[in-house]
Amino acid sequence: MSIEITNVQIFDGIKLTNHKSVVIENGFISHKTKGDTVINGEGGTLLPGLIDAHVHMEALNDLENGVKYGVTSMLDMAAHSTEFINSLKKRPGFSDILTCYTAALYPIDDPKAFVADQVNKGADYIKIIIEDQPRMAEKPLSPETITALTEAAHEHKLLVFAHAVSMATFKTAIDAGVDVITHIPVEAPMSQSLIEEMLKKGTITVPTSGMMKKTIAFLNRIPNVNLDTQNIDMTLKALMNAGIPVIAGTDANHAPFAPASIDHGIGLLDEIEAFVAAGMTPVQALQSATSLPARLFGFITDRGMIKPGLRADLLLVDGDPTTDIKALHKVKRVWVNGIESSITA
Repeated sequence: MSIEITNVQIFDGIKLTNHKSVVIENGFISHKTKGDTVINGEGGTLLPGLIDAHVHMEALNDLENGVKYGVTSMLDMAAHSTEFINSLKKRPGFSDILTCYTAALYPIDDPKAFVADQVNKGADYIKIIIEDQPRMAEKPLSPETITALTEAAHEHKLLVFAHAVSMATFKTAIDAGVDVITHIPVEAPMSQSLIEEMLKKGTITVPTSGMMKKTIAFLNRIPNVNLDTQNIDMTLKALMNAGIPVIAGTDANHAPFAPASIDHGIGLLDEIEAFVAAGMTPVQALQSATSLPARLFGFITDRGMIKPGLRADLLLVDGDPTTDIKALHKVKRVWVNGIESSITA
């Protein structure tokens, strides 16, 4: 049975189109113009389901919170167990989960074996934790190990995501040839030389600006630490102005050991709004959570746009988020792979 969503304006992931209806059939967007069942969109805006490019999953509730705010794909950046993350995958009507499984932390004795293990589990990409001081492990990974992990991942045709929160670790990540750096430095606005190196290497960024501001607030509780959240705003603007691909991601988590928590789902709407506040147009901000990650990441090219043949991951909102980004909060209906979610915000 096919479903026709009509009486909508359509943002296809890149721009508003002239089409006023979309047909879903067998989980995908159809070439057909008429469906067996008709849903009246009542003048709302239909757009691709949102992609959160950085989350941590701890409970089924995280999936529920994601989909009810229109987040239909979430990239998990370290699973606390293979069994748990697999239990969240491919649940009808819930956000689709992609994962690195285990993030690379010290000690990694055999980088090729580590990457091969994640590949055998079915990893969609590789995640490396790059630190310049002991924080999440006994000691940081060496630059040589980071480079070896990156090369091993690329041999398997997998992207490498790197956690980095300082100028020094950004430099290490860029030098190693990682593809995507999550977070941005907290100690100062990013240097122009680092931005130029990112441009030269084609490095993508998932800044998680909301998390980084909360991290600064956490660090400022330490005596003699006085970081400025404006560092994040200035870096975000500089990355955008330089033409670095900026992708929306939140670092959503509720882990007790994390410096701050971010809610799944609504946290991505906040991040998209932050992009607009930093200088993106609403259309550019929407692209950062739909067509841009789908195109640049490669492993999710089956989504991120409203186009025949792609997954029917769809979000219907009241209003027009291409002119008023806050309209994203007015969620009316959500479909994941053609199945409508029964969870509402």
